[in-house]
Order: sequence, then C-alpha cells, then structure tokens
Amino acid sequence: MKHWTKLIVLLFVVAMLLPACGPAATEEPAPAPTEKPAEATEAPAAEEEPAAELRIALVPAGRVGTEGFMFLSGEGYKQAAAEFGFEEKILESEVPEEWERNVRTAAQDGYDVIVGVGSTMADAVAHVAPEFPDIHFALVDSYTGGDNVVGLISQEQEGTFLAGALAAAMTSSDLEGMNDAKVIGFIGGMDIPVIHRFLGGLEQGAAYIDPEVKVEVAYVGSFRDPAKAKELALGMLQNQDVDIVYSVAGSFGDQGVFEAVEETGMYGIGSDVNWDNEVPGHILTSVLKHTDKAVYDIIAREFAGEFEAGEVKYGVASGVMDITDMSAMGDKIPDEVRQQLEEIKKAIESGEIQIERPQ
Repeated sequence: MKHWTKLIVLLFVVAMLLPACGPAATEEPAPAPTEKPAEATEAPAAEEEPAAELRIALVPAGRVGTEGFMFLSGEGYKQAAAEFGFEEKILESEVPEEWERNVRTAAQDGYDVIVGVGSTMADAVAHVAPEFPDIHFALVDSYTGGDNVVGLISQEQEGTFLAGALAAAMTSSDLEGMNDAKVIGFIGGMDIPVIHRFLGGLEQGAAYIDPEVKVEVAYVGSFRDPAKAKELALGMLQNQDVDIVYSVAGSFGDQGVFEAVEETGMYGIGSDVNWDNEVPGHILTSVLKHTDKAVYDIIAREFAGEFEAGEVKYGVASGVMDITDMSAMGDKIPDEVRQQLEEIKKAIESGEIQIERPQ
C-alpha cells in the first residue's frame, strides 16, 4: 500500500514539473492593424459619400412676393433650388437697417453662397463680404469689389434703348393724344447708377430715331411712394408737353404713374415686368428685366464650380433684357415701327449698335 502511495505522489510531482521544463508560453499576439480592415474601408457607403451640398441664401432689399424684379429674382432662386436640390433660405426685409444684419446672419450661419438682391444692398455686402472670405457673395444690380463677390449687372440700357426708339417713333405719330412737342418723360425711383442706366438707354434710343426728341426727367426719391410718383407723372403729362412717360419707380411707384396715365388718357411704358395690360391700350410696352434668369445662371455656375469674382453682364443677347411683344396695343403701333424695333434688337445683339452704359 505504501508503495502505491509513493508512486501516485511521484506521478503528481512529475506532472507539475513538465510545463516548467517545456518551452516558455507566449501570449497570443494582438492582430496587426494591417491584418484587419478598418471599419470605414469595410463599408462601401463611405467611399461613395456624395460631395457636401451647397447652402445658398437669398437676401433681398424688400420682399420677393411683392415687387417686380425682386419677385423675379425670387423665382429664379426657387427654380434653382428645385433643380439643384438645395434647401431654400430667404431673409427678406423692407427695413434698410435690417439688410446688413440679414446678410451677416446668413454668413454666420455658414451659407456657402449669399445672393443679395438690389443695388441698395451694396453697402451691406461691402461691409460683410470681407469678413467672410470663404463665402461667395452675388449681388443683383451692383458690384462692390472683392475676391469673393460677383455683380449680376443687367444691361438695362440695352432694353431701354428699344423703349426709347419706340417712344420717339410714337410721339411723332398720329396716335390719338399725341402732341407736336416731341417730348417724352422719365420718372425714376431714386437718383442712383442702376436708374441712370435705364435713363441713358432711353435717351440714346430716342436720339437714334429722332435727335430732336427731348426727355424730361424726375426722381421720386423712393421706390415705395406711389402718390409722389403719380404727382410727378401728372405734372409732366399736364404741364410739360409729355405724351409718353416711362416709369422706373419700383412696382409701387409704377402703379402711381399708371394711374396718372389712365386719368389723362396719355401713354406710358413699364419696367421690369409686363405692365402692358395695366391700362389697356395706353401702355406702349414694358422693358423686361429677367433677373430670374440672372439669379438662376449664377447659382448654376456655383454648382459647376465656375465662380469668378467681378461683373457678369446680362443684356439683350442673353435674354435678360427685352421688351414685350406690344400685343396689348394691337394695331395702334404700326407694323413698320415693330419691324424697325426688331432690326434694332438684332443690331444690339450682334454688336452693330453700341450703347453707352452710364455709370
């Protein structure tokens, strides 16, 4: 019995000693980083992630639902949002003190592109743009300078050249109500460069047809004063031998001018949008300013990676500037006048007729 007990103890001791005599155990090494793919590499979705979406804000000096070219700017912006898939953001205000704040808010909120609408937004963009050099600023109707600013400059003088040619032809015609004085009128909202371009084109177009035509000029001092605009128009039509008055007084001012046209039975020309049926048979034409096309175009350039600081000019050839087809006037505008206007338009598009751009 003692013999078996010693044998068992001996076997137990041997069993305990065997691991100590064998090769030293080593820990399982951690897998090398290269042996296990990184999680991002494993997920194909990470490789196909689309480029970041552009965030684009529209900041008008007014409201896009109520005013002519501002309304059109809003339409161009909304069309671009629908086609390029970005979320709309419109910061609108009729209060001048809020315009710079709205531009700054859009910049601080991280928008990639900020489109200001109206030359009266120039100071706001000029103050904010230098503080945010990585943001692109576009400004309808003005250019403030800077490496991150583009000005969308409609060539108003080209569209109004056509209107001036029409007015000069009609003031000397046998259209009912015309006098022998060869005087047409111009009522602008404010005495600022963009309005000077409208006036300059009208004067050049009238002189092209008849150098003897005189243009009477008055400024309302606002784009939102229909009563003052009407007063000025009545003064011209009743006291200054004017039989055709061209209004560039903003949509509110234009309404006042056309009230004067209706009351006197004289004639008018509209701006920015089609006013031809405002006083049927008495609005010769309207100078169309398709800012919707300009705003859409500049956004499309952003998505194509084609931003370039400076001025982009939009004239008759681009389709941004034009006049209506004058269908509301019917045969009151002779065919020979219509044909002459078509020839002038083609000459502007080809560059045969060069129109000075007032500053």
